[in-house]
Amino acid sequence: MDVTAQTFPYHLPRILDDLATCCFVSMDFEFSGIATTSSNPNRGSQTLQARYEEVKNSADKYQILQVGLTICHEDTENASYTLKPYNVNLNPIIDRRLEVERGWSMQSSAIEFLLENKFSIDSVLKQGVQYLSREEEKQAIANAIERRDRVATHTSIDVKETEHESLAFLKAVRRLVDDWLALGATREEYLNIPPPTRLGVSQSSKSLPSALNRFQKRLVHQLIEVEYPSLVTISRPDFIQIIDYNEERERSVREQRVTRVRERAWKQTGFRWVAEALAGGDLTNLDSGYLIGIMASSAAVESKYPLNEFSDKLKQRLKEHRPVLVGHNLFSDLIYFCRCFFGPLPSKVEEFQSMAHELFPVLMDTKYMATHNCGSINPRSSLSELNENLAKKAIPKISIHPQHSKYTTQKIEHEAGYDSLLTAQVFIRLSAQLRGGGVDLPQQKSTKGAQDTSNLQQTYQEVASDAYTEGRLQTTSGSAQKTFEQKPRPSSTGSPKAPTTGVLGTRFDLLEIEEAIDEVNSNIPIDDRRLSLGPTDSVEVMEKAANGELIPRLGAEFWKVYGNKLRVFGTLERVCVMGAS
Repeated sequence: MDVTAQTFPYHLPRILDDLATCCFVSMDFEFSGIATTSSNPNRGSQTLQARYEEVKNSADKYQILQVGLTICHEDTENASYTLKPYNVNLNPIIDRRLEVERGWSMQSSAIEFLLENKFSIDSVLKQGVQYLSREEEKQAIANAIERRDRVATHTSIDVKETEHESLAFLKAVRRLVDDWLALGATREEYLNIPPPTRLGVSQSSKSLPSALNRFQKRLVHQLIEVEYPSLVTISRPDFIQIIDYNEERERSVREQRVTRVRERAWKQTGFRWVAEALAGGDLTNLDSGYLIGIMASSAAVESKYPLNEFSDKLKQRLKEHRPVLVGHNLFSDLIYFCRCFFGPLPSKVEEFQSMAHELFPVLMDTKYMATHNCGSINPRSSLSELNENLAKKAIPKISIHPQHSKYTTQKIEHEAGYDSLLTAQVFIRLSAQLRGGGVDLPQQKSTKGAQDTSNLQQTYQEVASDAYTEGRLQTTSGSAQKTFEQKPRPSSTGSPKAPTTGVLGTRFDLLEIEEAIDEVNSNIPIDDRRLSLGPTDSVEVMEKAANGELIPRLGAEFWKVYGNKLRVFGTLERVCVMGAS
């Protein structure tokens, strides 16, 4: 489903309500530029820190132009998953009244790629949803407060002696102000410059135009500030209004200006409300009026409450319910996401790992899941290939919500919404296939429609053998090529040879290499009741998860092996463990 600036107010409350009840969210992005890696074959692998700095610098420079968001709801009773994909263009333009500038860049190769895939830059700028990062919101409000507290700074008027027309203009204004003040108690409460009519006005006022331009307005402001401290000016569209200075009124006016900036900033926050909801952030300033339309249909909060109480309960529910965040090749996406919506990133990758883990306690990278235990050989693991290879799996059962049917009849690769949908489907199916966490699965009693575990192990071997036979593996170095050649090629007609260790961690695990990273704690706080897919006392749910009908529950070996580990090929570490210190 496409979301535009015009439809965002309608979709936002429905997205928030879904986030408060879903089991996981998959995301994908399209960028105005990406980090470019040197093609020098002699460069060797980077450290994780070097790659982080490279991507971080790109995220500082380039923007997210499109967000794909697929929200998944789990029906444990029917062992099924319903997906709601959204496609959202992000508008990088900030309301000029906030007085916050956002510099943004475009990388020619990235834009060329987007245009080749029918991406519309025009739609981004004209129909894209606006957003404001935490940093930008803070800056806008700080600017307003600084203006509120600013003391008079002009001690002279910025006019040179040779600027005769400006001097004549000031003389005419000064004469009008003096004449108005000379009337004493009988004068009007205000004086307009220029006056609304010329009848009865002295000859000197002929130096005044019928409407003031910006330069003339500035001169009037400076004149009153420098020469008439008992007066203040109010800017109008075509004129300046002068009134007596009143400390209490001026204080109130200054506070109102700050309040207007705050309200404008909260309105500009836009898509960041979704990011905050995903991160368990502060939604206090989200206008309750947005939520009126979902009060009767909300799945997260009962409809019996009045609006403000309903709003508070939904916001609290979003803080208490933390869905798993899923992506494909998530490392770069996560850096861009955090930079775009939350502000500048730390310089050290370890600090980023801790920061991101605090925002998103459970992350899953389908790239890591698909390439786990691949050793020095990098399997071909593109999103479309993975989805195609897994599409025939009958379980778990997956459906797309009928109101989100855009992608049921068309494939739009490299559109963020479509790619987020593929990511969700791949995650669900891979979770079932890899539910043992890379160890032999115990025999479980089959339920209707589910494979028994012996058949599942056979499926692992068949898929791995097919991948090997069809050449869907490619090497990344000479040593890897040597290792690959030493392995006997399985016959396409004979039965696939089972791994000698009895362990087949993924569909691509042909080298029987156990990564030491498997022993690293995934840092998933399984006792945190805010997390979705948490442990349950239901024997039926646990049995369905064990048989591959449902995603494994937190605490299963699956999460230790794959959870919070992001694939980073081309680095010495090859993986980034979130929350690691």
